Amino acid sequence: MTDYRNIEEKISAYLDNQMSEADRAAFEVEMDGDPELVARIERWSATDQLFASSIPTPSDAHLDALLSASSAANTNRWPGLRIAAMLAVFAFGGVGGYGLSQFTTNPQTTIIVQATMGATNSHRVFAAEKRHAVEVTADETEHLQTWLADRMGREMTVPNLSAFGLTFLGGRMLPFDDRAAAQYMYETADGKRVTLFMTRLDQDENTDVQVLEDQGLTSLRWQSGEWVFILTAPLAQQQMAPMQVEVRDTLL
Repeated sequence: MTDYRNIEEKISAYLDNQMSEADRAAFEVEMDGDPELVARIERWSATDQLFASSIPTPSDAHLDALLSASSAANTNRWPGLRIAAMLAVFAFGGVGGYGLSQFTTNPQTTIIVQATMGATNSHRVFAAEKRHAVEVTADETEHLQTWLADRMGREMTVPNLSAFGLTFLGGRMLPFDDRAAAQYMYETADGKRVTLFMTRLDQDENTDVQVLEDQGLTSLRWQSGEWVFILTAPLAQQQMAPMQVEVRDTLL
């Protein structure tokens, strides 16, 4: 049996298909008795979709637990980038984990991964709040737009999503890497929270919408010029697609 230094190294070896048959079988037995470990592996696996990859199936018995999303734009397999994606999970504002530079030399790719995981994590934290879900409430929308525009360096109009049954709750500024990010929050009639995360990247690019599904949340991510936008909600992709169009058109 291989002596792994820590659980992160073991998960990396498992997802990168670098375990012996004996190690793999033993690890899957460990997974069967540890739902939290399975959930952690699901989160790591989901990050791989941000590189437009489909996750390789470790074993038939664990396909449903590990295969959490697929990119809408690309089905190519890039196994060499998998560990870099997983390590990026540990850092909202900077590169974390050991040996990341060994696996990727593309800073733009890294920061997009960080932004997407940051958007998801921020949604989970603030959507669960009752009294402090937002920093500036909807009744101060004009102030929110002016304040964020000054901090973000661009017009920060709040998209009107009322046609989709969403009520705007307000927003907040978030730290991201060495810059600011913004989060707007909306709510459905039955209390589901929808967030829009946006921040500036280092390179101009225009991309199609990419889809990530992770533990009951759907995120739609696209880039317009220097800006990346991530719409996140516990809703189906089909429900969110028209919302994304409205957001994109408002914030072009």
